[in-house]
Amino acid sequence: MTADTVDTSTDTASAGAGADRIEPAWISSDPYRQLIDGAERGDGPTRPVLDPSTGAEPAAWLEATPAEVGAAVAAARRSFDSGVWARASNPARAEVLEAAAARIRADADRLAALEALDTGKAVGGALIFDVHEAATAFACAAGAARDLHGDVRRGAFPPLLLPGGGPDLWNLRLPEPAGVVAELLPWNGPLMTGSQRIAAALAAGCSVVAKPPEEAVVTLVELGRILAECGLPDGVLNIVLGPGETVGEQLVADPRVDLVSLTGSPETGRRVMGLAAANLTPVHLELGGKAPVVVFADADLDQAAQWAMMAAFVNMGEVCVAGSRLLVQRPVYEQVTEAVAAMSAGLPIGDALHPDTFIGPLVNPAHADRVRGFIDGAVGDGTASLVGAGRVPEGLPSSFVAPTVLGRVQRGSTLEQTEVFGPVLAALAFDDDDEALAIANGTPYGLNAAVFTADMGRALRMAQELDVGEVTVNHHFSADMNGGRGEPRKASGFARTGVEAYTRVKSVALVARPSLGQGG
Repeated sequence: MTADTVDTSTDTASAGAGADRIEPAWISSDPYRQLIDGAERGDGPTRPVLDPSTGAEPAAWLEATPAEVGAAVAAARRSFDSGVWARASNPARAEVLEAAAARIRADADRLAALEALDTGKAVGGALIFDVHEAATAFACAAGAARDLHGDVRRGAFPPLLLPGGGPDLWNLRLPEPAGVVAELLPWNGPLMTGSQRIAAALAAGCSVVAKPPEEAVVTLVELGRILAECGLPDGVLNIVLGPGETVGEQLVADPRVDLVSLTGSPETGRRVMGLAAANLTPVHLELGGKAPVVVFADADLDQAAQWAMMAAFVNMGEVCVAGSRLLVQRPVYEQVTEAVAAMSAGLPIGDALHPDTFIGPLVNPAHADRVRGFIDGAVGDGTASLVGAGRVPEGLPSSFVAPTVLGRVQRGSTLEQTEVFGPVLAALAFDDDDEALAIANGTPYGLNAAVFTADMGRALRMAQELDVGEVTVNHHFSADMNGGRGEPRKASGFARTGVEAYTRVKSVALVARPSLGQGG
């Protein structure tokens, strides 16, 4: 049996038993509103919160009006210019961030259930990963805030060239907050990604207007409430809800905004850059990915297959750093791809709020249709063949897509070049290091990659030649997503990372002995 004929369609487990579903009693019966200058406001139209596991609409939110968006920016501008947060001491900022980390940990079950309800991500994964990373983001940001400092350098001017030159000249380089930040967040992990971005911006001393994705607003509103309760001054964090085409674009185009930060698609990134250019507003972009997982024949193949499965299918593949391309050295190609297909076929599919679920629904039926279109198109036009696929249990809505492994994928095909953002793995074979690099670097993206090999010399050479911002060796995903993140390349965007991403450097040149020649 070859890797392209493995039948795994009957092996998929179901985790959809309604009796075992976690019922998130914490969902608000009142519509979720904007957070502006410390108060919750809402005068716009009502929009539903969609539970992608069931198709139900258990809650609602109010779309921000143009006046509310303007008021949010004004509140952020006022709070920043007043210095209530920007000029607070590093320890004072750290205390608020540490308190937020503690609150997130204490509310872990509630936040995980709300994230699962709103996005479709499995509640177990949301608990052990998303909520953990959200709390860690604030804890890390608190530490960075305490340690935020500049540096001092002796001047290099010859003493006789200019008065006060030489050792009497000191250059101070001081980090300052970037100002008012418009933070545009994605729907695939709003709590985790939102916490990472907002915590870093707050640690730097910025004021923020955050826009959650319209597909998933709940946990960002909850995060805003937590920060307010932890003592964040009014107006420092403002949250507005609504579509990118209206609310997001108004934020980006506002001349009172000092920095725009987007986590999204390349198409949205291009639009944001164009709008921000009118005011010459700096932009940070973390966009899509098409990460290669490169497996050499000398690797621990069991370990590589397990990681390849996780890399492709965790959070249903709705991850910008997902390992959506599996590149395997030809002698072990069939062995590895068959192993990945067999493991993925056994992943429990079901309600996101069922504790045993691994594969929940995609964020909405329209996105699920898009993902199925990639599978059908690749198999239909002969640019890929089916290795194995799970089967969605009967009775689940159309937002579910089973994990699918496609093999013999043609280089340059739509499937190989395009970010699917769903549970679809494209497998290709290669012969040697050069071919592996050519395939790995042969897409428009440059976000991340993984290499599996027992040869550390080869691993380091691959890491150097891979045109991406992050490389992991013999695993996929950083152990701590709040750690040292690389900077994306090519169509994956461009963005500094961590607290430094939300600072700008001021240089101060100081003559240490200004009274020279006057008796001093």
